[in-house]
Amino acid sequence: MARYAESDWTICYQDPASGQLTNHWISLHEIGIVAGYFPVLVLDAWEHAFILDYKPADRAKYIEAFFTKRRLERSRLIERRLQPGSSHAA
Repeated sequence: MARYAESDWTICYQDPASGQLTNHWISLHEIGIVAGYFPVLVLDAWEHAFILDYKPADRAKYIEAFFTKRRLERSRLIERRLQPGSSHAA
């Protein structure tokens, strides 16, 4: 998601009307938020999110680690959020 865009946050939202998932690239915290949609997964790619573990030039490594480390935990969390009857499911 964020690897391909120069964005500060990348958010995977669920459309409450259709249940469809869509990715959105957000530059500023108040610009680009989709009203009424449920955020399923958020990647914070601001330097403060990874500076303790990665150099600023290693942003791509941070993003890769985000999707590979703790993948099973993240997958289970997303599955629970998308379950019918969940407070966040469409």
